[in-house]
Amino acid sequence: MSQQPLAVLHVLGSLEPGGIETWLLDLLDHLDSRRWRFDFCTLGMHTGRYTSRVQSRGARVIPCPFQSRKSVFSLARFAAGLHGVLRRGAYHIVHSHVHHFSAVVLAVAEAAGTPVRIAHSHNTQDGAEDCWLRNLYRAGAIRLLAKTATVRLACSADAGRAFFAGADLPPNSGVRILRYGLSGHWDSGQGPRAAGARLRRELGIGNGEKVVGMVGRFDRQKNHQFLLKVAAEMRRRDPRIRWLLVGGGPLLPLIEEEARRMGVQDCVRFCGVREDVRHLMFDVMDALILPSLHEGLPLALLEAQAAGLRALVSSRVTPEAAVVDGAVELLPLEAGPAAWAGRVEACLELPKIPRASAWKQIAAAGFTLEQSLQDLLHIYRSSLGETLAQNGRPVCSPYQMFASRNR
Repeated sequence: MSQQPLAVLHVLGSLEPGGIETWLLDLLDHLDSRRWRFDFCTLGMHTGRYTSRVQSRGARVIPCPFQSRKSVFSLARFAAGLHGVLRRGAYHIVHSHVHHFSAVVLAVAEAAGTPVRIAHSHNTQDGAEDCWLRNLYRAGAIRLLAKTATVRLACSADAGRAFFAGADLPPNSGVRILRYGLSGHWDSGQGPRAAGARLRRELGIGNGEKVVGMVGRFDRQKNHQFLLKVAAEMRRRDPRIRWLLVGGGPLLPLIEEEARRMGVQDCVRFCGVREDVRHLMFDVMDALILPSLHEGLPLALLEAQAAGLRALVSSRVTPEAAVVDGAVELLPLEAGPAAWAGRVEACLELPKIPRASAWKQIAAAGFTLEQSLQDLLHIYRSSLGETLAQNGRPVCSPYQMFASRNR
């Protein structure tokens, strides 16, 4: 009699292309479907552009929308809907990626009898403005998570401290660091030159023009307005520099209008949400800029290093993301646009880092997809085994027997 796979429900805002979503999709690509089943529950009104790709891999995408600005009845409807999803899906593990709202998700999961409930911190802040009501919500969420989460994960030490009430990290706090991982596509470093030339023509980039890229959602966290100030300063110094901004988001129209107002629309390219970021980094970009106000551990920065790019990054970004020698320079935002422009010039004057050397350092630091998947599945197996033991279930339960075969 065949053993049913262990079922995991990932809860996230949407399946729009982004760092976390791309990492999860890569994990799904490498998952043994005979032993594990990943499904995805999205809280947004639209499931996202990765939906068809996820479904083509045999995973379910289950919309369970929550409108935070609606009444308490909206929260009740959401909780009832998620409870039904969990009961019907018979999930062994709920893995929540929605920051403080994970408290609600995991409370529902506990009520539904899900044995392993994971809160995963992917950032050092939630991006919302401080106010007494928001602070009350944050404090309440942390207290609720202390009761409902059986596992606490973070993408970096800073993300763990910031999210889980500033506790000391392992071995004392129980917060586990799970690194993101890049797939082997980044190892090859192969991008056909003809495709690179085509991409440059498509984006209106001429021969000999240097390109500074930024990959990230257009929201307050990514600080695109500061980037435009740097671009304006650079335009006065060297009008041949081009800026390639990849991503979508609520502030995109505002940033496009700001670029026109500042007179830099001729050197800034807004190319929207793309699924060919690897090729853009390999064949179009010459450097990366990341002036974020806060980050957990930006996957785009790891990708840029794998592509051999030099990166100029806000000092508010966790230094754990800088793994390739000489690739990343941290600079305070307080230094101002002129100082940033000067350092961008310096980055562009340096040669790219050999990709083979870059990948070797990334792999040694544990940022490969294979390592990431291995660590994640180990957390799942060990957490499920511990939960069963605490609940007094037999040591040789079907779940543990299954887990032992996968060690």
